[in-house]
Parts: sequence; structure tokens; C-alpha cells
Amino acid sequence: MLAALSDSFDTPRAMRSIMELIKDTNIHISAHKSDFDTKGVDAIARWITKMVGIFGLDANAKSPYEGLGWTSSLSIQNLSPSEIVKPYSEVFQKVKAAITGLALHSAVLDQLLATDLEAQFTSLTAKGTSDPEALALPYVRAVSKIRDEIRKLAPESPSKKEILALSDEIRDVDLTNLGVYLDDRSDGQSALVKFIPREELLAAKEEKAAKEQEKLAQKEAARLAREKADAEKAEKAKLSPKEMFRDERFSAWDDDGLPTKTKEGEDVPKSALKKLKKDWERQKRAHEDWKAKAGA
Repeated sequence: MLAALSDSFDTPRAMRSIMELIKDTNIHISAHKSDFDTKGVDAIARWITKMVGIFGLDANAKSPYEGLGWTSSLSIQNLSPSEIVKPYSEVFQKVKAAITGLALHSAVLDQLLATDLEAQFTSLTAKGTSDPEALALPYVRAVSKIRDEIRKLAPESPSKKEILALSDEIRDVDLTNLGVYLDDRSDGQSALVKFIPREELLAAKEEKAAKEQEKLAQKEAARLAREKADAEKAEKAKLSPKEMFRDERFSAWDDDGLPTKTKEGEDVPKSALKKLKKDWERQKRAHEDWKAKAGA
């Protein structure tokens, strides 16, 4: 990075260095799963935040760029620390009340619910912390960990449906409205907390809903098409094979209804008769199946 900035401020090269660092960090997180270097990852995230601010990619960022992630609009509204964390605290209390209502318990869950987040907030403000994400993080992490725990309890709980609904509401409504994205991971790993502009999350949510609606519409259209095809097939099967060729194309038929003479009175060619016989046999099977199902 230093070499890139020293070389006539080679921004593309510098950005490639940042991308490589992000890639290596993600590999570290994936490889170590639940025991990755939290402090190291936090330091890297803050350094990248600083560089993004220096390069002017975050319009809301201001020197010395000591935040975490894209600068929240809260930081430019001159809100007090208490005003900043209020909505996050309210979500924590809401989740806590919902879990109490479901009577959910585990050693981990009880400990998380008993966490003194106000003390953590007081400690941060005493240190002079003013970054909105840093102030909100204790509340967000607590809610995220609580959600992780209730999802573990859900499979064995009689309130499984309610727990999963609460889990979705926390992620898709409560935290989304606060500009927080929970990146759920597999293998029982904790969700990753990401601060993303609320507008982007809501836009992504609307896009996802639109795609799901489109899929449902396509599925319904396919169902109706199948029903129509089945109805047409059933209607066609009602016709007796003895009647299927009795039209203006022919002038004579045998006892089974197979044509023997064309409308001009000539013998039906053997090649054409062979194909007509296959169609007749196919209709005979379909008609017999229809009679069996109809009880005719």
C-alpha cells in the first residue's frame, strides 16, 4: 500500500491491495469460523474504513476517519450519544420482552439477556467514543447473539414456529430498519454483523420481495398451464378411437373406425395407414384410461 501511494499516488494499485487484504481476511474468517481473530479483523476493518475515507469514497466521512464501515447518516445529524443508541436499545428491549413471552431459557441465553449494555455504553462515552457504529455495536452484537442462540433452541422447542418468526423479524425488520445486516452463516457459526446504509438494505429487501413475488407468479402460471393441459388431455381422451377419424378427410372406415378410403374414394396408402394406426392405438389407451377413471 505504501509503495502504491508513493508511486504518484497509484490509486488503482492501492485499491487492489485493499481488495487482497479483504480477501485474505475473509479466508481467515472462513477457515477459523467461530474462533477467528476478532481483534485483528476489527483492526483491519477500521484501517480499511480509514483508507476509504482518505480516498474520498465515503461522502459522509470526515478526518481522522476512525469509524467502522461506511459513515452513518447519524454522525452528521449532531445527535447526542444517548440519542444515537436509543433505537438500538429499544430493539434490544423489544427482543428481550419477546423472549420472556416465549419463556425461552438456556445458560447462554439467560447470560445474554442479563448483559449490562448500559454499563458498556457508559464506558464507551467515558472514553470519548462518538462514532455511531461503535456506540451501537454492543446492542447490535447482543441482539445478534441472542438471535443465534434462539435459533439453536428452535428445533427442540414447542414454540419453534414463533421462534423462527421472531428470528426473521429481528433480521428483516428491526435491524434492517436500523441499517444493520446480519449475514447468517452455516455450520452453527454466529451471524456476521455489518453496518450498511438503511436505504440500501430496504432497496435490497424490496428487490428480494419482488423476485419472490415474480417466482410465485411464474409458479402459479405454470400450475394453471398444467391444469389447462390436463383438462384438454382429459377432454380429448373422451373421444372413442372409433370416432376419431370420422371426418371429411375420409369416406370409408372399418369396424374399428380406421379409415379405408380417402375422400376421393381411393384406398388409404399403407404408409399413411400405418401412422393412423399408431394414433388410433394411442387414443384407444387414453380413452380406456379415461373410462376407468370416470367409472364409465
